[in-house]
Formats: sequence, C-alpha cells, structure tokens
Amino acid sequence: MFPHQSTIDGDGVHLSLGRAAVNNCSHTVHFYESDGLFLDSLAEFVGGALSAEGACVILATESHLQRLHERLESVGIDVTLAAKRNQYIALEARETLSAFMRDGWPDKNLFFETIEPVLERAHSGLRGDSCIVAFGEMVSLLCEEGQYEQAVRLEDLWNEIAHRHKISLRCAYPMTLFANEERQWSYRRVCAAHGGVVPAESFTSLSSSESWRMVSSLQQQASTLQAAIEMRQREIDERIRVEEKLRRTEEFANTIVESSADCVKVLNLDGRLEYMNAAGVMAMGVTDPGQVLGKNWIELWREEDRPHVRAAFNAAAGGLTGSFQAECETFAGTTRYWDVKITPARGAHGQIERLIAVSRDITDLRAAQLAAIHAEKLATAGRMAATIAHEINNPLEAVTNFLYLALSSNGLPEDVRRYLEIADRELTRVAHIARQTLGFYRSNSTPKLLPVADLVRDALMVYERRLRNKDLQVEVSVHPELRVFGKEGELRQALLNLVANAIDACHAGGSIWLRAQKTKNWTNGQEGGIRITLADNGIGMSPEVQKRVFAPFFTTKADVGTGIGLWITKCLIEQRGGYVHFRSRQGGRSGTVMSFFLPSGLPAVSQIAAAAD
Repeated sequence: MFPHQSTIDGDGVHLSLGRAAVNNCSHTVHFYESDGLFLDSLAEFVGGALSAEGACVILATESHLQRLHERLESVGIDVTLAAKRNQYIALEARETLSAFMRDGWPDKNLFFETIEPVLERAHSGLRGDSCIVAFGEMVSLLCEEGQYEQAVRLEDLWNEIAHRHKISLRCAYPMTLFANEERQWSYRRVCAAHGGVVPAESFTSLSSSESWRMVSSLQQQASTLQAAIEMRQREIDERIRVEEKLRRTEEFANTIVESSADCVKVLNLDGRLEYMNAAGVMAMGVTDPGQVLGKNWIELWREEDRPHVRAAFNAAAGGLTGSFQAECETFAGTTRYWDVKITPARGAHGQIERLIAVSRDITDLRAAQLAAIHAEKLATAGRMAATIAHEINNPLEAVTNFLYLALSSNGLPEDVRRYLEIADRELTRVAHIARQTLGFYRSNSTPKLLPVADLVRDALMVYERRLRNKDLQVEVSVHPELRVFGKEGELRQALLNLVANAIDACHAGGSIWLRAQKTKNWTNGQEGGIRITLADNGIGMSPEVQKRVFAPFFTTKADVGTGIGLWITKCLIEQRGGYVHFRSRQGGRSGTVMSFFLPSGLPAVSQIAAAAD
C-alpha cells in the first residue's frame, strides 16, 4: 500500500516502518531530499498506527498537514472520523512552537504544558493494546531559522516526553539544512538525539552492505558524540548551578543594603560617588540619583568639616576604618547631622578597589544630647542663683534701708531724688533676679499699666555713663501717651538687655535708634499691640552667630558675657504671647536691628490715649 522504508533502532535492529513501528516506543529521525517521498513515508507511519487502532498526534506545517490528509483519504482512511475519536490530532507546527518558546529557547515547563494535554487526548482514543505515534516538524522549523542548538534542545524534550508517555515518535529534517560543512556537527548532534535514523533517498540507493556500514558508522559516531554531549551537559549544568548560587548571593547582599535604614554609599578611590542605596536617596532628598552619582563626596560636606571628612577618607583608603560626625545639607535644603563610618572594600587579590561609607542620621539624638547639656547648665545656674540670693540678701536689705532713709530726707534736690528712686527700683530688681534663677523674674504682683516712655528713659539712664564714655548718639521715638500693660520687672529686663548689647556692638561715636509704636502682629496681620525696636550701626553678627544668638550660654563676649541676656529676653516676651525678630549684617553698612512685639490681648495690653491716635 505504501512504499517500503527501512531504519535501524538504537540496538541496530532492522525494522519495517509499517505496522511494526506502531508497537515500538522509540524516537526516530527522518532525513529527506524529496518532499513527496517524505510525505509518503509519513503517511505510511500514520496509516499503520490508525490501522492498528492506535492514535496519532501530528505537528506539521499547514501545507504538509493538507497533503498528508489527502494521502490518508486516498487509501481509505476516514481522517474526519478518526479526529472525532481523538485518534487523529493535527496541530499547526509554527503556532504550537510559539506557545512554548521564551527568549529564543524552548521552555521545558511550557513545552510539557502544551504537549501533554494533547497526548492525554490521544490516550483517550486508543483501542486495545495499541500505541500512540507522534510526528513533529517543529525542530526543522527552528533549523530553517538557524537555531540548531534550540532544535537539539527540543529533541531532548521530546525524548523526555516519549519515555514518560511510551509513544513512538518521529521527526523529519530536509537534508538541505545540513548541506554545508559547517552543519556537519549539528547533523551529528541531531542523529545522537535519536534512537533510529531514516536516511535520505540517495543513501537508500546504496547497496545493502554499504547501507549497513554507513548506518553502523553513524550510530557509533552518534554514541561517541552522545557521551561527549552528556559530559558537556554536566559541565554546563554545573556552571549554571554555580552562576545561580552567585546570583542569589548577590541578590541577598543587595537586599540587605537596600533594606538598611542607613545611607550606604560606594566611593571610588578618587572619592566620587558610584552608588547610593534607596534609604540614602530618600534621606538626602535626592529626586534623581544622577544628581549625586559621579560627584566628589567630600565636597558635599560643609567646608569647615571637610578636613575631618578627608582624614576619614584617607584612613579608609589606607586600609583602616575612618569615622567622623558632621552636618550636611540635604538636596531638599534641610540640615542633618550624621555619624559616618567609612571602610575599604577589597578585591579578589586583597587590593583596595572601593570604599564603603555608611552614614547614620543622628540629628534627633544630637538635639537630645544638647538639650540635656543645656538642662544641666540651667540646673547649675539655678543652684548658683539660690546661693547668690542667700548670700547677698542681707547686704541688699541694708542698702535698701539706707536708700529709704535718704529719700525720706527733707530738702533733696529733684535730680538727686530721681536718681535715688531709680537706684531703689534697680536694687529691688536685682533682688528679684537673684531669687528667680538669673533673670527669670516671675513676680506674683498684678500687672499694671506702664508708660513706655518712662521705661525707655530709665533704661537709657541706667547706661548713661557707658553711652557717654563711648560717645554714642541715641535717637528715641516714643509717643508720650503710649502705655503697655504688663509686669514692670520683665519689660525693664528685656529693654536693658537689648540696650546693653547695642552699646557693646557699637564703635566709639556710633549711633543707637530706639522706637516704640502701635502696630499689628506681622505674623497674621490682625492682632494689635505695640512694637519696640532698637537698632545700632555696630559690627553686626556673622551668619554663624545669628544661628545661635538666642541659645542659652552662647556669647561672643567671652570675658564679660554670660550668654543668657537675649535668651532671657526672648523667653520673657514669648511668655506674654509676643515674639522677637532681628536682622543683622556685617561689612560696609553693618549693624543690627532687634525688635519685639507684645499683643494687646493676653496677657500684655498696649494702649494709646485718644490723643495718640
């Protein structure tokens, strides 16, 4: 019925490819030169299986499927009925191939997911002891695209599935795919992947003895190649295993670095940034890593801290561990304080290739430490104040009594009486200051309405000698009817602190301007009150001093200053619901302007008589 073909199985046994092939669960390759003869041989292969009540799975091109169908119908096989019984399952090869190819290679899991359900269907069509036969043309399609290694890989997958499901499998290649010398190795690889070979038509025209010798030689070479391939495959598998282990180790290391809350950076030996982890990018306010990568890491720090940074960098570059603490401004404009450790990263031969810098944000910790230090200083000041108040209380009472007797004398000149009254008030304030922790005077007396002009005049009179000694010009602008409702000791203390600082800042012959006026709160533009402003044309303050001007115990007058005057002034004003502002500059037109605002609500009230409106 069909042309007779011959083949050799894996043991060198000569088989007919007709009905006998149905019961031989093997993997055979057919090399062909004529498309027509190839289809005749395939029709015999399929027809023999169907005649034995077996099932067939055919994966071929659209053209080959159509012509195979015609050949089977011509010998009386009802292909349509066989298909309904799941005895004849035909799939388009290119479409099926695309279902399990990933990144240019057959994916094992997808291959089994695609082919095994088809074989299960074929199993349901089996009758009796019959077997499944399968034909696949997908391997030749891969070779047509130059993907010979992928074709061999697919042959290996077919071998696995053939053994698992006990099927008789055949594939086919046009000999033109192996026509040149460069493809002989691929030809041998393909042969080695099969248990049987159906040679091309020109090969079968040889004499029987010649055919046997060539086939035997081919099988021997295939066996040798198979051993070499298996060894090579073991080497490949081992390399893949090692590479996978390295990849997982690298992923684990990357996960640790990226999960760290610290800012982790990699620097080259020139000090330039090569890497920064996600936590560092966030902490530094970086929106684009390109903002920092490639930049000199040392230059990101404040100029005054760079010597410490450079020393730590050099220590790490020399094989040691460098460390320092410093402030660094983030790209978002905030200033943070960092504790930094920098260590060397060595290569395979022990040489230092890079440096690893780990920065921890300790801004909050440092603030807590400074607060603790300030609290201790305040506690010390409180203990000193208590001692001072106890020791000077008796002398102060004696002086107070003598002032009282002097004021009670008859015939005192008015100027002398006024001086004695001022001295009495100031002596009373000294006693309060000593008892209330160096200036935190919290009188239990009820606040009263105070004339601002008198407060200003008395403050200037206290420092009259110092003003005259430095030949300072003072300009005062205060409405005589301007009143403020508050505690006299607190307001007098605030004014005296500002006047004393202005005198200290001015050169001989300088000027001081003092002004008080009715105004509104600058911060909201709504609340009414008074503002007292004191300006001078003195030396001004540097940016660094301006940052710390209200810090307790900070002073630029190391020999005579206590560092608490402005701090006390700010606290007194803010306790009354007000605020203190200042501006200062150095250079050609240097000077400082200090002002404080007291609201007309709680608890200090500024009032101006109707005549002042």
